[in-house]
Formats: sequence, structure tokens, C-alpha cells
Amino acid sequence: MDDILNYLIVILMTTGVIFGGKAFWDWKKNRTPRLDLTELEAERAQYLQENFDKATADYNFLEEARVNISDRELAAQLRRLQRTAKNLLNHLEKNPERIALAYKFIDYYQDRAVKIVKQYQELEDTELSTDKVQDLKARMKQMLAALDAAYQDQFEHILNDQIISADAELKVMEQQLNAEGIQTKTIDVGAVDEYGNVRIDTDLLDRPIESEPPRKFFPQGMQRRRRGEVDARPIDDLSLFPEEDRPQIVQTKLIQSALAIFLGSFGAHKFYQGKTLQGVIYFLLSWTLLPGLIGTLEGIRYLFMPVEDFYDQYIRDKGKGKRDKRNRR
Repeated sequence: MDDILNYLIVILMTTGVIFGGKAFWDWKKNRTPRLDLTELEAERAQYLQENFDKATADYNFLEEARVNISDRELAAQLRRLQRTAKNLLNHLEKNPERIALAYKFIDYYQDRAVKIVKQYQELEDTELSTDKVQDLKARMKQMLAALDAAYQDQFEHILNDQIISADAELKVMEQQLNAEGIQTKTIDVGAVDEYGNVRIDTDLLDRPIESEPPRKFFPQGMQRRRRGEVDARPIDDLSLFPEEDRPQIVQTKLIQSALAIFLGSFGAHKFYQGKTLQGVIYFLLSWTLLPGLIGTLEGIRYLFMPVEDFYDQYIRDKGKGKRDKRNRR
């Protein structure tokens, strides 16, 4: 009896740690940062905080839509849009006095992006595929591409004072060096000085480099097609997950591994994966040693599996299965 009680306590503690950690991660990811506005007047500080909260809420909505949206092309467009928005918001968090300069980004550009995505989702829910609907969706994607350029233009506008200050400082330094007889003119790439050192012309860094195209690398988990078989998936579908999603994927991998090792006898890891039928089979056979042994082996496999392979097998494929089921309906 004591052994059974201790076993149940370990199970409850493990489950609490796993789901408590997941809840903490979700809270940390979606929380609204509090700005350091101690040196500003109360009324202005409240105005800046409210604007920043609105910008953060819109960003979180678009990020959730990007993860859940089924259209790969639109998801890729939102990924580029969100990358610029995230960098801009990080800059505003560190420099809250510049939030007022971002009024176009907060009240117009990002607000319109949210509206477009909501309208797109509503069209997706209708499951209509008429020419007019398809044309409207294409125009929405084009508008999001234009908003990406608007985001960057707004970011540059916010940094305008910093850019002007840096440019002026460089000009003063160039004049000072030239007055001292030190030339600031660049030399050709590959030129070798009297010491045998190869110098680099910084003016040529913006020029396109003529070389063979880079070879794309895909993890082994993505190379399971037969030799000579052409993969019909679009190139964007073969790309790796965004680097900012890696911590969440690692967390999912650890949770799935812990469930398989400690609760594998009851099929907890299968229920977590959404494989209800397999989970029921594990649960019905939990009185035998077989589900526990298999669950332990699967948990160890999840734990030592590369993150890329885990994403390809248990997250990417799961998302595709949901989209295929939705399309069949």
C-alpha cells in the first residue's frame, strides 16, 4: 500500500511540475512588459504605457495567428512582418520616450495588419474558393508585404536622430583624421599591404558577391524520401522552424519525454500528442508491463532526439495532419 501511495505521489508531483512549467512559459511569453517610466510625468507615462500595451497586444494576436494559420505563404509573410515588429518593440521597451514617434506603427500599420488577418481568417472559415475570394486573399497578402516595408520605414524614422548623430560623428572623425594626414579612403578587396595582410574594402560590402549558390542543409529527419524522388513540396515548406520557436519546441520535447517515462503505462504521452486511440490502448493495457516498458523506451528516444527531427516528426507532421483533415471537410 505504501509503495502504491509513493508511486501516486511521484506521478502527481511530476505532472504538477510539467504543467506548472508550461503555464509559467505561456505566461512569460504572453505577458506585457512594464516600461521604466519613473522619470516621466504621470499623465505622459500613462499615455506611453497604454500605447505600448496596445502595440504588444496586436503583436501577440498576429503571432498567435501566424502559428495557427494554415496558409503557408501567408504564415511566411507574417513571420517577416513579426520579425521587424519584434525588433521595433524591443527598441521601444528600452527607449520608452520614443513610443510617441511610433504612432503610425501602433495606431495604423499594425492595427491594419490585425484587421487584414482577421478578415482573412473569416474568409478561411467560409471555405469558399471562388475567383473573387481567391483574388481578395491574394490582395491581402500583397498588402501585408507592403506593410512590411512600412514597418521598416517607421523603424528607420524612429532611429532618425540616432542615425543623424552617428553620421555626423563619423564625418567629424573623417575630417580630423584627414587633417592629421591619415587617409580614410578604402582600398580594393584583396589588396596586400607591405606586411602581407589582405585588406577589405568596406565600400564593397553592399555589392552582390558572385559565387555559387549556398547549399541548403536539411536534418536527417527531412531526408526520408527515396533516392531520386523529387519532393513536390514548396521550398518554404522545407525550411526549418524559426529560431525564436526553438525554446518552445524543446519544452514540448521535454514534456513529451517526461510523460512517456513516468506516465507511459497510462498512455499520457499519446494523449498529449493527440493520438487518442493509441492512448486508450495504452491505458487499457496498463495493468501489464508492456505499455510501461514501451513508454520508457519512447521517452528516452524523445529525450535524445535532435530538436529538428522532433519538430519534423511530431510538430510539423501533426500540423499537416490537421490541415489535411480540415481540407477534406
